[in-house]
Order: sequence, then C-alpha cells, then structure tokens
Amino acid sequence: MMHNVHHMADGAQDVARKVGALNERNIVDHAAFAAEYQVNVERFWSKVDRPSPQSCWEWSGALNKGYGQFHVGRSSSSVMLAHRIAYGLANGKLPEAVCHSCDNPRCCNPAHLFGGTRADNNLDMTRKGRHAKVKNAIRGEKHPQAKLTDTEVAAIREKYARGGATQRQLAARHGVCQRTIAKAVLGISFKNVARQWVMN
Repeated sequence: MMHNVHHMADGAQDVARKVGALNERNIVDHAAFAAEYQVNVERFWSKVDRPSPQSCWEWSGALNKGYGQFHVGRSSSSVMLAHRIAYGLANGKLPEAVCHSCDNPRCCNPAHLFGGTRADNNLDMTRKGRHAKVKNAIRGEKHPQAKLTDTEVAAIREKYARGGATQRQLAARHGVCQRTIAKAVLGISFKNVARQWVMN
C-alpha cells in the first residue's frame, strides 16, 4: 500500500515537473487535469504547431472527422479530442462541450476555445452554418465561414490551372491558409462556382 502511495506521489511530482517546464514557455497547464486524464503533457504540446499567441494552433497528429485526437492513459483505445485537452490544460476542468471561436476544428489555442453545453454547441454550429441542414443549404460566399468571394475563387482556379501561382502563393496573396486554397481549386468548396478551372 505504501509503495502505491509513493508511486502516486512520484507520478504527481513528475507531472508537476513537466507542467513547470511548459509554463516556462508561457503555456499554463493544470497538473490536476493532466493527472486525472493521464495526459502526457509534453507529448501533447509537441503535436501542436504554435506560430504565435494570436494564431490558430493547429494539431499535427491524428484526426477524427477533422478534429485532433490524442491517446490518454495506458490503453491504446482511450482517446480524447485534442481541443478538449487543450481547454482542460488551460482551465483545469472540462465543460460539457468545447467550441471553437475560430471555426478551425484542428485548432488547440485555448484563446480560441470556449466552454458551454451541447445545446450551446448546436446553436453555435447553426449560427455559423456548420449544422448539416444549414451547411448543405448555403454555398459559396454566402456561407458564414467563407473567407473568399465567388469571384476570387473563379480567378484563383484560373490562375492555378494556368500554372500562374502555387497554392502557397495564392494563400499568401488572399490572406488565407493553403488548405482553403486547395479546397477551392479542387472544387471541394465553392461548388456553386463554375468548375471549368477545377484541377483533377
């Protein structure tokens, strides 16, 4: 029994040490949350790209329906959504639902996350056009999440098809991420725009 107590104490100290090291890099982590959910904090943050405090911190690990997922505990089948872990590490507890203010499912920046209920999450999805019924009804520049206009997409597709610019160059020119450009030129997004310039 005493051996188990000492083992648990050593484990808590190890978590605290790792959390302390991360705090030196201006990341606030709650040791109690990490211990409760058995989160390997260093390994978790190593899978998050953090270019700046204000930007999206995109998950580089495994994805499930666009959302990051991370193994916790000792069982390989125990997984949690990455953005929920990020919220928990920053706030010390988990609400019923964790929503993205940036609408980027891969984002793990605690500044872009807010807690609520499942009802709040559904309302947020509907308001932003991400609910299935709303999402399928609204296309192109009228979609609440659209970052480009229909005219811009038509021009982007033409320029890309003619080899006038790379996806990275087009993304920088229009102030969006490369993934947004890729979806546009491949016809995954903006399906309402004429497809004559879509690359196959």
